[in-house]
Amino acid sequence: MPTRDILFPMFSYPVMTASDSIEKAATLAAGLGAHISGLALELDIHLPVGLYARPPEIGGILAAERRKSAANARDLVAAFDAVCAQRNPMGRGAMHDHTVERCTWVDIPKVLVDHARLRDLSIFPFNTADQSQRSLVETLIFESGRPVLLLPEGTTRQLSASLEIAAVAWDHSRSATRAVADALPLLQAAKRVHVVTVVDEKHLHKPKSGVELCKHLARHGIEVTFDQVQAKGRPIGEVLEAHSVERKIDLLVMGGYAHSRLREFILGGATRSVLNRPFIWTLVSH
Repeated sequence: MPTRDILFPMFSYPVMTASDSIEKAATLAAGLGAHISGLALELDIHLPVGLYARPPEIGGILAAERRKSAANARDLVAAFDAVCAQRNPMGRGAMHDHTVERCTWVDIPKVLVDHARLRDLSIFPFNTADQSQRSLVETLIFESGRPVLLLPEGTTRQLSASLEIAAVAWDHSRSATRAVADALPLLQAAKRVHVVTVVDEKHLHKPKSGVELCKHLARHGIEVTFDQVQAKGRPIGEVLEAHSVERKIDLLVMGGYAHSRLREFILGGATRSVLNRPFIWTLVSH
């Protein structure tokens, strides 16, 4: 099924979503011929319930921060609409609409999941300087039932919105299988795909299944090669990053693996590494 409906959340506070991320998301959506829905999150900032001891000036400070968040949300929506309306080299803009949700910190995960469940894909502008975003990404990946495309902000590497060369981190797991299926429209749009298996990082039930996956993808019209790499004691995230640099990868596709107990996620090694520091466009699916 082609990707036709994309969610793009935009954060107004405390770290504002970068204008460059808006441009990349809109360009990608236009290239896929997809509709992109901008979701601007305006923060309703209050002291925690039950906190009675408060300085007299705290009310004014919080009101000022609420106004700041509201102004940022308006600016984000204006920038989003303007960028989506621009014509790309193919002579078309991105089909789009926008929504502004006013919510508290506690409500943000539910708001994101509710919107994401009604889209094919979420593009998440991931700013690791905002510590709160890590938990939001985890919730979106493991509770939305939809794939999440991480758009890292502040990376030293230039990110391309064309996603011409893709890599699939493959270990024959259920989550990796789900990620391949969810990423199929992006893989078909790529010029070349690498199926990557790290052979000495953990026991693989079917170590040669990468070859069979390549055959499967080729039947979908995808130009694909199989790469086996060795970890040699390095963390899995470091291995994938090094391979991505070597192959000039634009997009990494991987399964999101975690055990969950009382909403405390125990992440798999590859998932944890990427969510700690995403280095390129990364589609994660559970």
